[in-house]
Amino acid sequence: MMPKTSLDGIRVAAFTHFAAGPIAAQYMGSLGADVIKVESPAQDVNRYALRDPHGHLQGISPYFVVTNRNQRNVCLNLKTNDGLAAAKALIASSDVLIENYRPGVMEKLGLGFEEVKKINPRIIYASISAYDPKGSARDRPGQDLLIQALSGIASLTGRGDGPPIPVGAYIIDGFTAMQVLVGILAALRHRDATGEGQALRADMMSSSMYLMAQEASYILNVEANPERSTAGIAHVNQSAPYGVYQVKDGAIVLSTFGGVPMVKKLVAALQIGDIPDEDLTEQKIRFNRDEIAGKIAARLSTMTKAEAMSLVEPTGTWTAPVRTLGEALADPAVAETGIIQDVSTSYGGNYKVVVEPLQMEKTPLVSRRPAAALGEHTQEVLLELGLTQLELSAAG
Repeated sequence: MMPKTSLDGIRVAAFTHFAAGPIAAQYMGSLGADVIKVESPAQDVNRYALRDPHGHLQGISPYFVVTNRNQRNVCLNLKTNDGLAAAKALIASSDVLIENYRPGVMEKLGLGFEEVKKINPRIIYASISAYDPKGSARDRPGQDLLIQALSGIASLTGRGDGPPIPVGAYIIDGFTAMQVLVGILAALRHRDATGEGQALRADMMSSSMYLMAQEASYILNVEANPERSTAGIAHVNQSAPYGVYQVKDGAIVLSTFGGVPMVKKLVAALQIGDIPDEDLTEQKIRFNRDEIAGKIAARLSTMTKAEAMSLVEPTGTWTAPVRTLGEALADPAVAETGIIQDVSTSYGGNYKVVVEPLQMEKTPLVSRRPAAALGEHTQEVLLELGLTQLELSAAG
């Protein structure tokens, strides 16, 4: 028997592509909603971007299969009257609409919020865009890397004597999707109390700024242009020795939140004689951080990971080896959480995915459906909506 879920009985019409929209829709599906992805005959670009070159997934991108689980898929040509009529029938039966097309696209199709709420006044209409759709930047190209550059995230990362370094994951897409997910759940709660639907939105630029709220607050109130460390301190506002350090067989990280006393213990444990005690003050470990970090780095470079960590850990300094993503995925402690799951699909064989990390006691998340083939559920869904076979054929 299928476990009871948080969003049983909630239907989501997902006009989504690329990453942020599908991630938000998928999470709704994992919470138990009936999510129906509306995909055009031209297909979501993410189906074939960065596809598997070995053919294990029959040419489907791993990025698509991991962000489009727990969704049914209907293929509709929204540029035709029949396709648009089918989409409106779906919207009329839905509780939530999620879309992440460019600003103005849904309105041109006649599926903007003002039109949709005439079809379904109780709809929760969630939009994701790269920039504020009412702002001057609304029509700029928007993608994770571009937002990392424009927001300042890339400028905060990397050594000060080298180029800015973007984060090696699409963090803005995922974080923006989570803003929308929170908004949808809150809007559903409001609708339960009042019967009212509403529109909500999140944009990637604003989400990236919120992701750096702590750093932004420091810049707005303390130091307008903090500089990156040339010695590898991993955060513009942190003191030595916070950062990555090379050792003989790789790298480790050091994180000290015990202030000067902890740094003194670390320097003593590593037997670094050329850092005198008088140089270990709160002011100096902040403003002379590159010099201090450089001396710590020189000492650690003579050790292996095991040797370094055996000296560092007793001081109370937080430390960990720098692992590859592959090494992290192979960690038994990661596997124990259950977030890596095996999935089987009719068109892509067997593959593994990382699923949502949320654990709920009474209403656990579910993994009901692999990412669907294009239009796999078109007939099933449109017949549920009461369309005739003839109408169904014309809608695709």
